[in-house]
Amino acid sequence: MTRYQIDPRLCSDSDLARHLLTARGVQWMHGERGVPLATLLRGLESDRHALYDEIRRRPGLSSSHVGVWVTAEHSVAAAALSDPRLGARAPGPAPRRNQVFTNDADSTLKHVLTIDDGTLELEHETYERLARTTAPVLGAAAVEARAGAFGDVFRQRADGLTRRFDLMTDYARPGVATALADLIGLPAADRERIGELIADTGPVLDSLLCPPTLRTSRRLVEAYDGVRAALTELLGAEPALPGAPDGSALRVLPRLAAADGTRADNDVLTACLLTLVVGTHLATNLVCGTVHALLRHPRELALVREDAALAGVAVEETLRHTPPVRLVSRVAREDLRLGGTDVAAGDQVVVLVEGANHDPASTADPQAFSLERDDRAHVTFDGLPGRLVAPVVRVLATEAVRALIGGRPAPETAGEPVRHMRSPVTGAVARYPLVAAA
Repeated sequence: MTRYQIDPRLCSDSDLARHLLTARGVQWMHGERGVPLATLLRGLESDRHALYDEIRRRPGLSSSHVGVWVTAEHSVAAAALSDPRLGARAPGPAPRRNQVFTNDADSTLKHVLTIDDGTLELEHETYERLARTTAPVLGAAAVEARAGAFGDVFRQRADGLTRRFDLMTDYARPGVATALADLIGLPAADRERIGELIADTGPVLDSLLCPPTLRTSRRLVEAYDGVRAALTELLGAEPALPGAPDGSALRVLPRLAAADGTRADNDVLTACLLTLVVGTHLATNLVCGTVHALLRHPRELALVREDAALAGVAVEETLRHTPPVRLVSRVAREDLRLGGTDVAAGDQVVVLVEGANHDPASTADPQAFSLERDDRAHVTFDGLPGRLVAPVVRVLATEAVRALIGGRPAPETAGEPVRHMRSPVTGAVARYPLVAAA
């Protein structure tokens, strides 16, 4: 939590609307004055890379506003994202969650909304503990062992596509929903309802930094709370957990968490929420981003069609080139020095992930999308909470791309991807019309 970061549940419509409109207005005014970070946060599809280049011309960290630092350098970004002194919360007593931001506020607005600071805004040590506890189900080796089952899900989706289809709504989202429902162990009777709720949580990562509309904010909170309530109810049915298959998260994780001496129910709920909510949106956008990149680069597309094993390489290059998380915001928990700059406790550090991935100092010809490059260093999943769900997101996207493109005629575009408004963090795809090969 940071000052003026509010919980919509604690605010009236009038107060919430005032908070959102003021935050949006301030971002807009700073953007009009030429502040690069504010221009990015407005969520318009402007020339982001020109802004990254401008920021990168200032070595290390550059000042954006009072108490706000920004970087697009790969080395500084990697250091910031791995530093436990940079977290989700400002030091000191927790601020009130209904302190509305106004034009005469006495400090900079750093984070706009909190949807669930007990899950989405945890610190490094908590995520690391969760990763250890959940590794037998959600770790890299565990999800890789499920790659075949994930592939079956996407092949079935690919075989059922009509001549004209939407990559997001007809393929990526339903395929990811089915695969994750199997992984978590959601009962068949609950899957459609939970899937609809998850779809409405789309702005969950963007809302931290870019104010959504009042209506979107209310729908986001209602949907997120619905997913949380559904999972809580399922966990309350333990040990029976009707409908959860052996090997699924809802079967295995409670036992592992209890054996680890942790708060079993809370940890399992957190891990499942992150996987279903954050994992879904990162995976679906990564699928769309990878397919879009391949369709724009015929040579790379041909390589994947000829050798489906390269689907994973295409996904990894997309994570570098067009990441599903463009920027990450952290807050200094104590005074520290980063990139040759003194950062005071409470200051905000914004890592421009996409910009860092395109830093010429770490990657040759960074604007090129190439499956044959050797220098594919990126920081896309170095941030939290993406790090926890990275293994399953990678495998889901790889199997989705392999099923759609590997060894079969590639679809063609019927238009450019349509992206959600106010999504500067994720660049979230709403629709992407394609035409299946004849």
